[in-house]
Formats: sequence, C-alpha cells, structure tokens
Amino acid sequence: MSLAKTFESAVNLGALTEAWLRAIKPLLKTQLFELGVKAKLNNAASVMAPGALVANVVRQSGISWSEKPIRVLLLGSDPLIRFDKSKWASLAGEFLGAPGSVEIIYTLDENADSEFSKLATALNLPACSVLTHGEAVESGFSKVDLAIWVHPAAESADEAEALNTSTAMSLSTKQGVPVYSASFNEVDLHTQNFLIQHHSVQLQPLGGTIARGAPSINRYGISTFGLGVEGGWGAILAKVEPAQQLGDPGEAALVRTAMRLVCAEGALHTSWSLGQRINGVAFNRIIPLGLLGNMAIDPSTGHVFQKNEDSRDLRVVGHLWDSELRLMPSSKRELLLWACRIKLAFQTELPKEDSRRKEAIASLEQGFNDGIVEAAVALARCYESSKADGSDVTARLWQSKAGALHPLSSYGLAYEALGVGDLAAVERYLRIAVAFGYPIAMTDLGKMLCESKRVDEGLALLNEAASRKDPEANYELGELSAKGGDLQGALEFLRAAWVYGHVDAAALARQVADYMLEHGIGKRSLIKREAKEIAAFQKKLDTRLVANAT
Repeated sequence: MSLAKTFESAVNLGALTEAWLRAIKPLLKTQLFELGVKAKLNNAASVMAPGALVANVVRQSGISWSEKPIRVLLLGSDPLIRFDKSKWASLAGEFLGAPGSVEIIYTLDENADSEFSKLATALNLPACSVLTHGEAVESGFSKVDLAIWVHPAAESADEAEALNTSTAMSLSTKQGVPVYSASFNEVDLHTQNFLIQHHSVQLQPLGGTIARGAPSINRYGISTFGLGVEGGWGAILAKVEPAQQLGDPGEAALVRTAMRLVCAEGALHTSWSLGQRINGVAFNRIIPLGLLGNMAIDPSTGHVFQKNEDSRDLRVVGHLWDSELRLMPSSKRELLLWACRIKLAFQTELPKEDSRRKEAIASLEQGFNDGIVEAAVALARCYESSKADGSDVTARLWQSKAGALHPLSSYGLAYEALGVGDLAAVERYLRIAVAFGYPIAMTDLGKMLCESKRVDEGLALLNEAASRKDPEANYELGELSAKGGDLQGALEFLRAAWVYGHVDAAALARQVADYMLEHGIGKRSLIKREAKEIAAFQKKLDTRLVANAT
C-alpha cells in the first residue's frame, strides 16, 4: 500500500491514520479474530506516529532513497518508537511512496509488544536491525545515514538517557552523521540546547523558526492541546548544528536542576505553556504568565501563583523581589532560564512518592554543589514544610548554606534569629532581604520598626510593600487607617489584601463596611456593593478552607 499522496495532503496525524485504516480494511475484516484488537482512529494513531515522524524527517533531510534504502537510527527511550521492535517506524517507506526505502535501526534488541503486535506481523512490517551505542559511537558513519533523537532528555539522571545523549553528540560531532531531533515543545528544545552547548552544538529548528506552518512543526505529532507549537509527541523538529558559542556551565546547571525537579514531580505536561497568558483569574483583573510546572507569575506585581490540583484555582505562594522581577525577559529561551530560578526559589514541597522524592533531593543537592544557590533555598523550604523527624534541623542546615546570598534564605535566617531572641540579627537579615526588594521582608521589618518606636521608617517600609501589592502590608495599613478614623482609606487598603486571600483582611473589611452602613458613613450604594463583594469572597475562602481540611 502506498500512502504518499495522503501523507503529503493530510492536515494532521488523524487524517493520515484514517487513510491507513481504509487501506488495511480488507485485512482487518478477514483477520479480526486472529489480530485480537479492533483498530480505530483513537488507538491506531499512536502506531502511525513513528513512521510519519521518520518520513517527515527523511523528506526534509534531502537524502535520496531512490538507489538504496536510507538507514535511520532511532535514539531515545520513548515507548512508541520501541514497540514491536520498531516495526511501525518502517511505515515511513509507505508514506514516502517507496515501500522498503527506509531501514529502521535501534540501539536495543528488546521485546516490547503493543496491542497491535499481531497486526504488525500480519502486515509483514520488518523488525528493526540493532546497532548498539558502542557500535554507533565507533563506526556509525558507515552504518547509519541519519539519526533521529526522539524526545531528548539531556537533563535526565537516567543512564539510558545519558547514553542517548552521548551517542547523538558523537554521531554529529565525530562521525559526521546528520542527527535530527523531535522535542515535546519549544521549552523542551531550549532545555536541551542549554545542556548540549558545551559540545559546541545546538538543536536548530528546521527552517530556522518555530511557528505554525513552519518546517519545524511536525503536523503528524500527537497533542492533547491541538497540534502545533503548543507541543505534544514529536511536536518540534530540529537538527543538531554547530553552535556559535559554548554554553555557560552555570546556566546548564541551573536548567538541569530545575528540569530534573519538574520531571520528578511528573509535570512534563502542564496546564499552560511557558510565557502563556492565563485568562480568567479574578475576572481578568489579574493576568498571570505561565512558568514551569504549575507555577505562574503576575508580572505587574511579582506575585507567584501555583495551581491547586484539587480546587483547580490559582493561589498566591510567594512574592518576587524587585531585583529579580526587573530581570524578567521576553524571549522564550531567556524566560526558561529565569523561570528555572523562580521554580527553585518557590519550591516548598518534595514529591510524596519515595523514589521521586529521593530523585528530587539528589538533583537539588547536586545543583547546590554546582553553584546553584536556589537549590539550597528549595531544600530549606521543602524540609521546613515537612513533618518528618529531623526535617527542621535539615532545613536550618540548608538555610545556613544559602546564607545571605538570597533574599528568601536571608528572610529565613531572620526568623531563626527571632526564635532565639536575637533581635539585632533579625533586623540585619531582614534589611538584607529588603535590599533585594523583597516586599514580605519590607512588611515584617516595617512592623518591627513601628513596634520599636521607629515609626516613620516603619510606615515608609509598609507603604513600599503595599505599593507592591503585599497583602500583609495592606492589611496593616488598613488596620491603622481604621483605628485612625479613615474608614474609606481602610477599605481600600483591606481590599488590596483580601483579593489575594488574606482572611483577616476580609473579616476586618466586613466589620468596617458594616459599621459605615450602620452609621451612614460614605456613599451607601458603594459601601453596600463593597460589603457584598467581601461576603462573596469570604464564602469562597470558607469553601477553600473546607476543601483543604478534607
């Protein structure tokens, strides 16, 4: 069967799969019982994807298959390229209109049967030949015409992925074999580039750009978000090309540490892509941008959010300091690097599964050894939130290792000092955090100074923090305004606190609004609306507290 015309015209993998199902319909009718599976669009697309990927890359490589079969080495651990001895990848020849023109090679001789194993045999699809990693590194140039690195994972600590990476690099830089890649999405592509640039190479998107309709977009990939730049199985095609400059080891260590943590959390596919605008938050009064995992940030305020997987809403988990917020880049590559720092700094939990937790801890410890201060901050915060015996001691150890090099560790050290009554050290460490522009430290230092009779400086710090939308600062100023008789001003400060989930601010705002209504203070219609919105928010907070308790 030849599916060349369909391959050229099909808009996506679904259309290609439907054409293939029509082509094999006679076989399915006669051998349904023996095959043991009913092939449908929703389950057959996965076995079409490897062959379509290979055909797409071969066609764009410009290598001719008219005189002899093209020998394609598949590198990677993805199950779809390994099932049934990689027989399904050999369908590439059918898609190119030249059955038998593509010989598939894999690095392992293994038996990994899919539900379509008997169908592959009935179709007489050839099994792959085997070329070990050692053989590929030694003499790949004489045995391989091109290689396809499927879903590179240079960040992984897994030995198999390390072998895939080293083989891909050797084939490209030493054996002269063209090496192509298929990545999940643009972030995945940039991640790999940070980690392979010390080889003086990079993954260059086919056609030079990543955009809808570009050669780099594999329209025969598999995606849960709709095909294209959003990503999915085999979504972004690239080729290993010489890089203009060597990568920075520190940047590589940062990306490796953060992405290993993301993988340990099982967050390969997230609710949004990096840099994506997230609409619908607080009726679009807040429009965060997606970061790594389920983190997001409001670039106008620096509030860091995390998606709660139970309630599906976004909750504030931290507040970015000025010196870091000012560095927020726009390009996807630089944004990835920046987001890695944020991911580590605001990490507060380790995976619950034992093996994943150990993997995350090992990655963070290695990251700190590689000079990533944020890795120590992450470990300190994760141990601090843990209920395991001795976690508090371990948290203090990592806090001290990060020291005053980071605003969050400085802030943590301030509260360690508070625990032993060393108020001078508390102030010293809080001032270090304030120097970074950390709003929460501004608030706490402001409160401390107000209590120690240094009211002018304390109020100045509280107002600075409030201008950065720190909820606690706005609550404090709201309380002070209410005590001073400025009830309308108090409502404004308190609103800036309770919209970010400050329970006490909502309660006080409700009292102030009720008092104003009772005594006829302010414009009644506006105060009634304020009271109604506060009540609605309190109801939402109560629902959230019940959900958390269960």
